Amino acid sequence: MKKVFLSCAVLTLFGTTSIFGQAQPDSDSLKNIKLEEVVVSATRAGKQTPMAYNDISAADIKKANAARNLPQVLLTLPSLVATSEDGLGTGYSSLRIRGTDATRINVTLNGMPLNNPESQEVYWVNLPDLSNSLQSVQVQRGIGTSTNGAAAFGASISMKTFGARPSAYSEASTSIGSYNTYLSTIAAGTGLLKNGLSFDARYSRVAGDGYVRNGKVNHKNLYLSASHYTDRQLLQLTYINGIQHTGITWEGVTKEQMQDEEYGRRYNPSGEYSINGGNRQYYDNETDNYYSNILQFLFTRELNRNLSVNANLSYNHGYGYYENWKSNQKFKSKFGFEPQVVDGVTYTASDVVRRKLMENDFYVANLSFKYEKDALQVQSGALFSYFDGSHFGTLPWVRHNENISPDARWYDNTGAKNEISVFAKAQYSINEALSVYGDVQGRFIRYKLTGIDDDFADLASKYDYKFFNPKMGLFYNIDTHNSAYASIAIGNREPLRTDLKDSKKNGENAKVKPERLFDYELGYKYDCNGTRLGVNLYYMAYDNQLVQTGKLTDTGYKLMENVKDSYRAGVELEAGIPILQDKLRFDANATFSRNKIKKYTAYYDVIDASWDVVGQISEDFKSTGISFAPSAIAAGIFSCQPTANLSLQLIGKYVGRQYLDNTSDKDKSLDPFFMSNFALSYAFKPTDWGAISLDFFANNLFNEKYESNGYASTTVTDGAPDKKENYVAYFPQATRNYMARLTIKF
Repeated sequence: MKKVFLSCAVLTLFGTTSIFGQAQPDSDSLKNIKLEEVVVSATRAGKQTPMAYNDISAADIKKANAARNLPQVLLTLPSLVATSEDGLGTGYSSLRIRGTDATRINVTLNGMPLNNPESQEVYWVNLPDLSNSLQSVQVQRGIGTSTNGAAAFGASISMKTFGARPSAYSEASTSIGSYNTYLSTIAAGTGLLKNGLSFDARYSRVAGDGYVRNGKVNHKNLYLSASHYTDRQLLQLTYINGIQHTGITWEGVTKEQMQDEEYGRRYNPSGEYSINGGNRQYYDNETDNYYSNILQFLFTRELNRNLSVNANLSYNHGYGYYENWKSNQKFKSKFGFEPQVVDGVTYTASDVVRRKLMENDFYVANLSFKYEKDALQVQSGALFSYFDGSHFGTLPWVRHNENISPDARWYDNTGAKNEISVFAKAQYSINEALSVYGDVQGRFIRYKLTGIDDDFADLASKYDYKFFNPKMGLFYNIDTHNSAYASIAIGNREPLRTDLKDSKKNGENAKVKPERLFDYELGYKYDCNGTRLGVNLYYMAYDNQLVQTGKLTDTGYKLMENVKDSYRAGVELEAGIPILQDKLRFDANATFSRNKIKKYTAYYDVIDASWDVVGQISEDFKSTGISFAPSAIAAGIFSCQPTANLSLQLIGKYVGRQYLDNTSDKDKSLDPFFMSNFALSYAFKPTDWGAISLDFFANNLFNEKYESNGYASTTVTDGAPDKKENYVAYFPQATRNYMARLTIKF
């Protein structure tokens, strides 16, 4: 039924091509832009909204986009740290903002939630080359405005896809680079026709070997959009199909392996095995795969000069699995199967290839109203979502197999999550200088788990959450060029599926709790003749914050735990200065912060001579740093435009020390690093048959050897409580690498 639904939607999208007419004049474009802004206005901040945010245009996205995922495209934004498993940013990529991880960053696409409701994360690799379809992005830091979907606990990202262009267009782009990286994109659109219709299509393919062994990627992305505009109404149907194939890269590499000539920085143990103590071999199909389909219907109408309505529907379908090799796995304890008898020999264990699979459906409907008159602006809305997800595992190959079917499941569980949220926010200008802002949101969530997990634990449980999230602030225009703002916001957030699973398995003493955040922001902005300066002070106080322990599950999930009292406090500085009028510009930002848990207890596994866990010991800390929260982050951009056709850009990014757990142990940390990228773009003189542009990118220009992510654990030898052993794995990033792009526009 789902396939029929999707097929019908896509056919409808392109089934009206017979009514093409001629392009409308450009004079209507401002009306179109105004209608498109309403689509995302409920999730975005305005010029006088009292909070810290950055707007990124399509042109800015294109300058930084060279076959990389969105976290790398947003690399230079304040307080942001981007990382990738494959070392290039074409495979699994993620980001942190103010030290908070991706599960706490709300992401919307055209105002509709994109975060997976169970993991509360967006896996950018599942939507390859999405940035080429984006018209604009807004990144808010802190709790931000009320939004749809997962709660924003460190930041929110609002993305808007392209709308209608004034006239017909087509373009083709090909990029090639280091490590056999390849990106090919074709796009075309009708422009806005006389009858108000517009059709757009884009197709991309990304392939490459990755920097680390088995970091291969083979992605495809299809974007289709049909829009209909009138003077006061917009109807848009959008379909996005993402196909992701990557090698498994989540295991990382130790420092000793990076320094060993036999292994090196590009080593990846995934899929490694040996037979009878022989040489290392690798399972060739050690892969991670995902197929995503996103269908959105957007409706916007101006009811009168002051009131507009926005009603949207979206359906996200995802199916994925990873396949990997496991050596000498015990049938009974690992998979619940009986020992296998082959040719009269009984085997209690075997080498296997296992698959862990998931499939989910995510339905969303929202309705919002926007009222503007004189000094008052009011928005209100409601959202309903339903998520249905399943997880199961099979063994497609078993070395010693008598009767285990490739389709036999050793675990099978489901999760169903409902959410209803409502919000209302208002901004009122008391006078020409002072405006007040208020925002309230209510979220009501029910989450139900059924079935057994991969370790045979019964997951049957039900969770209900009710959250009230108020926000208020002031914005003051000191004069034409200077302004200041202050705000306070309260946010609440439910645990992840993984957190709830671990909580149920570990009993009442480990029961995971919802988080609460009090976010205080104070800022100043200066804007005059192209010079922009900004200062933002923040204090984020948490109750029961879920922080990373430093450990990962065997599928790369971050293990979390509640800490009662913690905070993140810092100052964010921004500057943009034109040096030679339009020829040379310098933009920079820096964040200096203190991120602390006021009281923390770390637990270490005690192991015996056979490496079996026989107990735990604890260590108390009065004040300790929060994992993955560097105290200093900075970025700088020199932009040079010597001629109308030639532009150059030099980017620098510094990230301070990041601790991999919450013990502030330097031996379990990522060293500070500074890396830089260079970009050159040249647009040739247009000809009758098209306009050609050439882009060249040199990433990690100064060949810095650095690691942007990692994980760690500590064990203690039985009988020797002071003898601690650390295991630390890192994700090394590519040394100097290159990319070139040729684009032809017609």
